[in-house]
Amino acid sequence: MTLGRTAVIGGMVRDFARRGRGGFGSDVDLVIDATPEAVDSFARERQAERNRFGGYSLTTGSWKIDFWALRSTWGSRHGHASVDSLEDVTKCTFFDCDAVIYDLDARRVFCRDDYLDQIRCKVIEINLLPNPSINGNLIRAIRRMLLWDFEAGPRLTTFITDHLDEERFEQIALVDRELYSDALIARSATASNLKRLLLGREERRGLATFYATQLPLPGVWEPDNARDLKRKKPHQRYFGYTAPIAPALD
Repeated sequence: MTLGRTAVIGGMVRDFARRGRGGFGSDVDLVIDATPEAVDSFARERQAERNRFGGYSLTTGSWKIDFWALRSTWGSRHGHASVDSLEDVTKCTFFDCDAVIYDLDARRVFCRDDYLDQIRCKVIEINLLPNPSINGNLIRAIRRMLLWDFEAGPRLTTFITDHLDEERFEQIALVDRELYSDALIARSATASNLKRLLLGREERRGLATFYATQLPLPGVWEPDNARDLKRKKPHQRYFGYTAPIAPALD
């Protein structure tokens, strides 16, 4: 079956821009300029499964691929963005650093003119505020800011301040432990400590110094293998409080 233009969106293109080929190690997200019915038929032929956000997922070899019909993207379906072409998908991402696509047919990158400048300045900002998961985007924001040593722009700062309370801290710390071997959120012990870490640039840099580990981008110690996790003590002290290391790290 022949479908329309197809583009890689978000993570893969972003990580190539941020760190080159070695910077990518996640899933591949594709958007296809075809009718939802055509993409549904394509997915059935390949026994793809529905994902949470109206698209499909399949695994081929070591790659996990998520794909959507152009007008099935979340922002388009819920009326938050007008999507008439692949280029319009860059208006639908929550983070500005994800607002980039690579058109596989044209072999061209499409993004805002200042996209690379924002990456170089190490600022992460909200691109489209309405989103399907406050907790999911809080986790992404926290991990990106700490692991990449990125600063929050004004809109993201407000988002973190408005939504990161103690109840939500417990929720996202649990999910972070379940999803990542290098769980970060629970180390801060409280929402107020985590906010202080996220919104204080010197404290984020201090955390990198605390771990005494040189990263490709200054930020937070990022484990290279499981043995690195085992070496860490169950509790570490920094910034005047004791942060319990998540159980996944023990």
